[in-house]
Amino acid sequence: MESLIKQFRLCLSKVARKLEKQEEELKESSMQLWYQQIGDSLLAISPPLKRGSSEEIITNIYTNAEEMVPLNPKLDSRDNAQLYFKKAKRSGKGELINQKKVEMTRSEMQSFRDIEKQIGEYSKDHDPDNADKLQQRLSEFLSEYLPNLDQVKEKTPYRHYQTEGWDIYVGKTDSQNDELSTRFAAPSDIWFHVAGHAGSHVIIRRTRDKEMPPQNILEQAAAISVWFSKAKHCTYTEVHYTEARYVHKRRGAPAGQVMLDRYKTIRVSPKSPQELFKTPFLE
Repeated sequence: MESLIKQFRLCLSKVARKLEKQEEELKESSMQLWYQQIGDSLLAISPPLKRGSSEEIITNIYTNAEEMVPLNPKLDSRDNAQLYFKKAKRSGKGELINQKKVEMTRSEMQSFRDIEKQIGEYSKDHDPDNADKLQQRLSEFLSEYLPNLDQVKEKTPYRHYQTEGWDIYVGKTDSQNDELSTRFAAPSDIWFHVAGHAGSHVIIRRTRDKEMPPQNILEQAAAISVWFSKAKHCTYTEVHYTEARYVHKRRGAPAGQVMLDRYKTIRVSPKSPQELFKTPFLE
């Protein structure tokens, strides 16, 4: 049962990331009118803006509103206008296609959420009848979702710890941190990283309908993130934590570097897994 649930959550995380990317693409493609307006507004500027600025406040000639507009610093305002016209052209072609993609993935996501709810109910009562039904549904669902389920092997190369019913995963390298944070983590998982120092990314597995981990579990995960960081020898260190849905990878960013939309901070001392857990490491 547990292996099926883990495989299901890996698939759920993948679909959630796909939906997030598609929604961003849909938002981008729906901006055709704005791109056209900004292109025309940039052409209307006389004399043209010189090169060197990555953003400028300009007046939208259609709305008379002042707007902060991103620019390519290697180009003047006229050449930037041409870039916006190209974006407008691409947006017009892609909006309908992206809308259909989002609708299909949202429908797919709903199927995952229905099963996720059933997993949550099973976690609460552990009723044998519910367990049998859940196992059958997971097997059927995954056999359809993954054509060669028997040949698919779950790859979790991260450090893995369990405590009080919570699973904690820790990246070992920068590339693993990327994988852990942007692909392996589900949107509702809790993500940790020591503030101001290089170190491992850490997540606590959490289904969407499950309450936040208690304070002692948060502190343990935070303490581990300090232990596996350059702040290991500090007496106390601040750790940022947030839901994985608020962790994003900027295009072109180095491995292991992410951006946070929002986060909270917890202050802890570093503690080794051997100090915290009876069973320090799980395969």
